[in-house]
Amino acid sequence: VTWLHHKEDSIHLLTVGRSAYSSDERITLSFRYPNNYRLAIVYVTQRDEGLYECQVATHPPRVKRIFLKVIAPELTISDESGRQVSERYYKAGSSLELTCFATQVGNPNEEHPIAWKHGDRTLTDGISSNSSAVSDTATSTLTMAPLRRDHSGNYTCSVGSLAFATVGVHVLNGKLLHENLPNLAINLNFLK
Repeated sequence: VTWLHHKEDSIHLLTVGRSAYSSDERITLSFRYPNNYRLAIVYVTQRDEGLYECQVATHPPRVKRIFLKVIAPELTISDESGRQVSERYYKAGSSLELTCFATQVGNPNEEHPIAWKHGDRTLTDGISSNSSAVSDTATSTLTMAPLRRDHSGNYTCSVGSLAFATVGVHVLNGKLLHENLPNLAINLNFLK
């Protein structure tokens, strides 16, 4: 008995008989007498998706195929304007509003709640959430005001331990960079 994984334009040999040929330690074979060869993959990820084939060395060969579809949450974070962001600059004293959009979350209210973290600290204040079991989606909005410099850092939205998205937040004292550009142009002209 041989197990194969067809992925894109290649074929990966996983097992032959009772021996594993994959270097991936997540993949094992369990044999149950008399002729049951079960392929097991622990901690399944998106890369495991694809066509799996079990071949029995008979004449003619017997083949059983199964397609593994991995459904994993997908998350994005948007700012106040609805733009997807991975980094955001704010002026001290202003307000922050970040929205996490999650799809393919299963039942977000029970199984995998959406959570926000600032660094390693879980946030509980300033969070509003909305989910739909029908469309398998959820949103969670984090709001903070007024911002201080110690609010700088990474903010992470996660669906349990399955998926996460992170945005780097920088809280600046004084003017934002784009507000200083006219002064920079005047200073450059003075140097000429």
